[in-house]
Amino acid sequence: MDPSRGLITGTLISLLTAALCYNSDDLQDLRLAGGDSRCEGRVEVNIRGEWGTVCDDAWSDKNTEVVCRQLGCPQAPTNSVKTSSFGAGIGTIWLTDVTCSGEETLLGKCKYSIEEGDICHHKNDVGVICSGEAEELKLVGGGSECEGRVEVKHRGEWGTVCGVNWHRRDAAVVCRQLGCNFTNIAQVKAASFGPGSGRIWLSHVKCVGDESKLWSCQRRMWGSGQCKHQDDAGVICSAAPADLRLMGGNTECEGRLEVKHQGEWGTVCGEYWQKKEAEVVCRQLGCTSFHGEAAMVKATSFGPGSGRIWFSDVTCSGEESDLWQCKHQMWGNPFCQHKQDVGVICAGMSSQFRLVNGSQRCSGRVEKIYDGRWGAVCGEYWDLRAANVLCRQLGCGIAVSIPLGGYFGEKNPVWKEEFHCKGTESNLKHCTKVALGNQNCPDCNTAGVICTGKAETLRLVDGPGHCEGRLEVLQDNVWGRVLDHQWDMKEAEVVCRQLHCGDAIGAFKLKEPAGGAVAWDSVTCEGNEKHIENCSISINGSSMVSTHHALDVGVICSAEHSRSVRLTENIHRCAGLVEVYQKGEWGVISGDGSDLKDGEVICRELSCGHVINVGRQAVIGTPKLWLSGLNCIGNENVLRQCPYDSWGTSDAQVKEATRVVCSETTNLRLVGGANECEGRLEVFYNGSWGSVCSNLMSSHSISVICKQLNCGTSGQLEASFTYGLGAAPYWLDRIECHSRDSSLSECPSAPWGHNNCSPSEVAQISCEISKRET
Repeated sequence: MDPSRGLITGTLISLLTAALCYNSDDLQDLRLAGGDSRCEGRVEVNIRGEWGTVCDDAWSDKNTEVVCRQLGCPQAPTNSVKTSSFGAGIGTIWLTDVTCSGEETLLGKCKYSIEEGDICHHKNDVGVICSGEAEELKLVGGGSECEGRVEVKHRGEWGTVCGVNWHRRDAAVVCRQLGCNFTNIAQVKAASFGPGSGRIWLSHVKCVGDESKLWSCQRRMWGSGQCKHQDDAGVICSAAPADLRLMGGNTECEGRLEVKHQGEWGTVCGEYWQKKEAEVVCRQLGCTSFHGEAAMVKATSFGPGSGRIWFSDVTCSGEESDLWQCKHQMWGNPFCQHKQDVGVICAGMSSQFRLVNGSQRCSGRVEKIYDGRWGAVCGEYWDLRAANVLCRQLGCGIAVSIPLGGYFGEKNPVWKEEFHCKGTESNLKHCTKVALGNQNCPDCNTAGVICTGKAETLRLVDGPGHCEGRLEVLQDNVWGRVLDHQWDMKEAEVVCRQLHCGDAIGAFKLKEPAGGAVAWDSVTCEGNEKHIENCSISINGSSMVSTHHALDVGVICSAEHSRSVRLTENIHRCAGLVEVYQKGEWGVISGDGSDLKDGEVICRELSCGHVINVGRQAVIGTPKLWLSGLNCIGNENVLRQCPYDSWGTSDAQVKEATRVVCSETTNLRLVGGANECEGRLEVFYNGSWGSVCSNLMSSHSISVICKQLNCGTSGQLEASFTYGLGAAPYWLDRIECHSRDSSLSECPSAPWGHNNCSPSEVAQISCEISKRET
């Protein structure tokens, strides 16, 4: 017999005999090694005086519960990890395939197999964390708590996340965990926000997208991986739309390119700037095709800019609808100089809108161009807020009135758009626009507006509309704050009169400074002045009067004062956290006691249909608690008419606030296909998913749908029943998107639930990208 074979056989027999001759009592010696305390580390067991490890095969949280219980350690929210965080073990790997119910007092009471040979390796040793601080998540270096470098707190120490292979699904989990709105620009590198420091806690993150916490995603465990801080991951979850303008030219369609971010105008670095980037700018500004090769020029033609250089390294495909959809370095570049600022020359009209049939340039019927065709805007959905935005957009000052019922004549076609504006936006494209499912509009019901025709010199900001909020005035082309320590109704009356906002019904002072430049130190009016400039005014720095007690001032006017509620923290204007406005500050409604009657009033006030659901939502930070004990009857027109227990308890601590979902909330999906980018088109409306029919559906409509689903920029209709049979309700038919529409909600269609649809006509769509990025 071969001596070496005898040695191997003897060794195996010895190992097997030893393995079969111990029982659960032998597993009473248990420890965690390699951690910072006795309650975290690599799991090790002592068999007959020899310490060995445990294989992670089939290891579960229930196993971890037993280990922690046996060691007398409290259990943390996340307590099962790979031991690579604690270092690999040595010696024998005693156990594998450990399976516990979670109720056992000792690990030896669980089911397990005896490790034999090389089935498991020490790189697979299991480790646990029984006690310690729960993991936390935050975004650092951005302009708000919903944008910045991703940082995780583990074992009491803040660290970063490796951005290598970081994708939109990972970003979506971060945004959801923080209670922030997830947008199409939610995946960026954190170099935009500056590199982090300390440990890089997570790497190789790979989320499905529906996880509730980032550390629930597939990943390498705490502190492992070879990554540098220059690769730290960053996220932008939600942000107000950035403004864009061309300055220094002869028209709104030429000049030095400037971008507004966080309330500050800055320029764009001209490095890598080409014709395609200019195309996107011209399209975004509502200007027609650019003027030949002159569409790409350096801004030295228009003079260098000043302030921040917000964008750099901009690279566009040319198909984007907004400049910030192009690849670029996010916000602020310290290495570019203003002599490199880029400028653009477009050709054509500076707006998609015009006023016709009026007695002067700044009055008339409101018309909009779609794919080269002018049509009237429906008067059914037109209001003073939207009119005020259009007047500002056209350089016509402030809206004085909105004559309805075809005052300026009929026009065919009539576009069915509904603009939901605050009234303070600079352009109607910044307002939420809804056309999907709107009723047909008769030719005679066209929208109109009469503007002042004079440039604005004062405005109300940060409120629910253009007739309520904090006062700002224009001085030397810069909007500045107004301070006063004796502000009252006399001054407010003049402001409301000048803004054509009716009577003054309130004057207030903010408790905290608003920030920004101060234009006026104090204002004193008699109350009968036509313009506030006619009052006694102290210009900032020009008066010897002490103003150290002066505060930012605000005004409440009677015009459209009713809408002082909004829904936030969601992807749709008709669903989200409820916030109400009170004298310069937005605050939440307590989640205790709110019911469907309260929700019905909120949905009615916001023109969002009827209520579908009222619930609670955890809030981030310490928001103002403005309403408690809300108790609506349900038939009130606005929330302010409802009874309540207390109002304005701004110092109260609130953990949960009221969240409402209204029937006008819409969403879309493709179902029945092999992935998210193919299938039957369904729309969520009125609390349920329903089918969509393909009648009149064009390539424009399919492009909008695929873009909204993050499935590319184009697609095609497939044959009937390719992805199965559609089901009732049949929500939509005759969808007709235009080339400028950015979401399905902007596309006209037949009214909700009104169609001549059959199962064979249900839209079956495949987008150009067969599946999402993984």
